[in-house]
Amino acid sequence: MWGILSQVLLAQEQQLIVFYHEADQHFLENTLPKVQAYTAEKGIELEKRGVGEGLPGEITATPALIYQNAKGRSIYASRYMEFSTVENFIRTSRVVPQRKADIQLKKVFVWENGRTQIAAPLKITEIQGKLPTGFNEAEWKNNIIAELEESFQQFSMKEVVKLSRTDRQFYLDIHPYFQKDGKPWLSMEIYSQYSCKDPIYSNFGQPLASVKEVSSVFEQEVLKAMTASQIGDAFSPVSEEVEVKSWEELGLALPEVDQSTMASFQEVPELPVSWVFGQAVEEDIPIVQFRFRAPLDRYIGEIKKIDGTLTWDVNTKSLQGQFIADMQSLTMGMESFDYNVLNKYVKAYRFPNSSFEFSSQVAVEEIAFGETLPLRVKGTFELMRKKQDVEVVAQLTPVLDEAGNPLLMVSASFELNVVDDFRIKGPDGPDPARKMMEFDLNFLMKANQQLSAKP
Repeated sequence: MWGILSQVLLAQEQQLIVFYHEADQHFLENTLPKVQAYTAEKGIELEKRGVGEGLPGEITATPALIYQNAKGRSIYASRYMEFSTVENFIRTSRVVPQRKADIQLKKVFVWENGRTQIAAPLKITEIQGKLPTGFNEAEWKNNIIAELEESFQQFSMKEVVKLSRTDRQFYLDIHPYFQKDGKPWLSMEIYSQYSCKDPIYSNFGQPLASVKEVSSVFEQEVLKAMTASQIGDAFSPVSEEVEVKSWEELGLALPEVDQSTMASFQEVPELPVSWVFGQAVEEDIPIVQFRFRAPLDRYIGEIKKIDGTLTWDVNTKSLQGQFIADMQSLTMGMESFDYNVLNKYVKAYRFPNSSFEFSSQVAVEEIAFGETLPLRVKGTFELMRKKQDVEVVAQLTPVLDEAGNPLLMVSASFELNVVDDFRIKGPDGPDPARKMMEFDLNFLMKANQQLSAKP
C-alpha cells in the first residue's frame, strides 16, 4: 500500500532537462556524465537539448539544469562542479518546487550580453589610512561610481534590473586605502554569486592606483570566469538569434500525475493515538529542508536527523507534539560552507539541538487511514537557547505499509526570521528575503508501541 502511495506523492514522471551550448565543454566533460549516471540510478528521465532547438524565454545562459515533475519546475542556480549541490537541488525540488520571483536589483552595473544579463553589485568598504584634511567620504565614493561608469567597456549603470535565475552576478568589492601622501590605493575582490566566502580574484598586496585599472581588471576577470572557470562558474550567454519557444512547444510541458495508481483503502486496524518519528518518506526526499525566500532560494540545505512524538488526546481531542532536530546533521551540500554554517552561524557544537513544541488549541477530530487532515498549530521554536512563537502549516495522512503496519505521513512548513529573531547573518540580498528562512518537513512516523492503543 505505501509503495503505491509514495509513487503518487512523488509523481510518477520526473524530468531533468539540460540545455547546453557546444561551447560548454567544461560542463559537458566534467558534470554531464555525473548527471547521466545520477538520473539513470534514480529513474529520472533526462532530456538534453542544444540551444539550436530554441529555448524558453527565462533560460538566458547555458548550461542550465531544470528539474520538473507534476508539482512544478525548478531551475538550478549554483556551481555545476559542486555535484552534491546538484543532488541537493533535485532532492528538494521533488517536494517543493521553486516559486516564481523576480531577482530585482537597483542602481547596479549590468552587462547585457545577448539575452544574458550579468550584474555587478558594488561595495566600497570603509576607507582606511590617513584621510586628507576636509575629506568628504560620501562625495569621494560617488566619484568612484561615476568613474567606473565612464571607464567600463561592457557594463553600464541601470536604475532597476530584473534578473532571470540563469542570469549571473559578480560582486565587486573595492577596499580603498589612503597613503601618507594622500593618494589612494585600491585593493579589490571579485566574488561569484555562488560563494560570498572565497573570491575568484583578489589583488591584496598589489593594489591599483586608478579606477580605470579597477574597471579593466574586473571586466577581464568576469570574462575569464565566463569562458575558463574550472570551479563551475563558466557559462555561455544565449544569443538574441536563439529562437524563443515555450516549454510546451519544446515538448517539455509539466508531467501529470497518473491517477490510475490510486488504490482504494481496505478495512484497516484501529488508528494509533501516539506516534514517534520513523524515517524519511523516501531516500531521495529530505526530512527537513530549508531555504531563504526567493530570489535568494539558491541558499538551500537540509537537516538529516530529527526525532519527535505526536499524541492525540482522545478526551480533549487535542494534538500535542515535540520535535528535536540534530543541528550537527545540517548540510548545504558544500563541505567548506557547512563548516562555517555549523561553527559560526548556528553554533551546532555548542547548541546541538533545536526544537519545536506545540499543543493544538482547537479540537482535532480523529481521521481515518488514507484521509488527510490539514492543520495549523502554534508552538514554540527554540534555537541557540532563543525562543520564538511559530505557526506551522501541516498535513497528516495515516497510511499502511506493505506489511499492514500503520504509518503517519507528515508534511509541514513554517518560516523563521533568522536574522532579527536569532541573530544569524543572512546572505546579501533584498529584505525580507535575506532574513526569512522557509522550512519544509516530510517524514513518516510509526506507532508508539508503548502508547499506541486507545484507552
